[in-house]
Amino acid sequence: MSPVFSIVLCTYNAQPYLDECIQSLLQQTFHDFELIIVDDGSQDGTLAYLNALTDPRIRVIPLDTNQGLIFARTTGFDAAKGRYTAIMDADDIAHPRRLEEQLQAMDSGEADVCGSFHITLDTKSGRRRSRRSAFSDSDIRALLTIYCPLCNPSTSVATELLRQHRYDPSYPHAEDYGLWCDIASQGGRFKNITSPLLTYRLHPGQISIVKRETANNSFKAIQAKYVQAVTGNSLVPHSMPVKQRWEDAIVFMKMINQKIPGISFSANYELYAEFQYRSNGWLTPLLRIERLVIALWATLRGRYKKS
Repeated sequence: MSPVFSIVLCTYNAQPYLDECIQSLLQQTFHDFELIIVDDGSQDGTLAYLNALTDPRIRVIPLDTNQGLIFARTTGFDAAKGRYTAIMDADDIAHPRRLEEQLQAMDSGEADVCGSFHITLDTKSGRRRSRRSAFSDSDIRALLTIYCPLCNPSTSVATELLRQHRYDPSYPHAEDYGLWCDIASQGGRFKNITSPLLTYRLHPGQISIVKRETANNSFKAIQAKYVQAVTGNSLVPHSMPVKQRWEDAIVFMKMINQKIPGISFSANYELYAEFQYRSNGWLTPLLRIERLVIALWATLRGRYKKS
C-alpha cells in the first residue's frame, strides 16, 4: 500500500547536519510516509551513515557521481509513491507537526503546494529569527512576479503535479522558483501555513558568489516568463521615474488584480514598491503615501471586480 507522503531528501557531503535532520523527520506526528534519500555522490562518510539506518520507511538511492541538485531531486520525485511529496534539505530541521499540518491543508483542497513560515538558524552566531511571508493563494501567486514567497524546503506538493511539471535545467540555482511559477501559471493553488514548521539553517558557503550570480540570471528569465503568463504584458516590475510609474506601473497593478482576484493590501503595497527607487532621502514619506494610495486603489478595485 502506498504511503500518504514521500519525503524527498537529497544529500551531498552533509554529514555534520544530517542526523538532526533525519531524526526530525522520523519523529513526525504523522507516520504514514516514506523517506527517499538521494545521495548525490557524497565523499565525506554520508553514504556510510545512510546505509546504517534501519528504519523501514527509509529508501536510499546512491548516485555514483555528483549530478547536481536538479538531477538528484528529480530522481527522488520520480521514485515517490506517496500522494504528496515533501521537499527537505539535508541541513534543515522539520517541526514534528510539519506533515500533519500540511496534510490537513492539502486534503481539505486548500492547496496543491503547501509551505510554511520558518525559523532561520545562524550556525555561526546561534541566532534564531522567525520568518513570515505571504500565506494566501492570491498573495503568493501575485508576489511570485517579484520574488519567491515560499521557503522551498518547507513545501509539500501533490505528487501528480510533479509528474506534470518538471524542473527546467536551463534555470540553474533557481529551479524551485521556476517550478512554482510553472505550477502557478497553470492554475495551481498555494498556501503557507502561518506556523514555523521548519528551521532553516544558515552556514558559511551555503551559496557562493558564482552561484548567486547564476541564480539571479535564472530568476530574471523565469520572472519575465511568469509575468507575461499572468498579466499578458511583458512589463516586469522595476524602478522607474514617477511619470512612467503613473502610466506603466498602474497598468501592471490593474492587470494583476484583474487576473488574480483577492490580492491583499499588503501584497499590493509590496508589488508597487518594486516600481519605486530606494534611498530617496526626504522624498521617502511622499513615496510611502504614493504606495499607500495605489495599493489601496488596486485592492479595492480587485475586490470590486471579484464581486
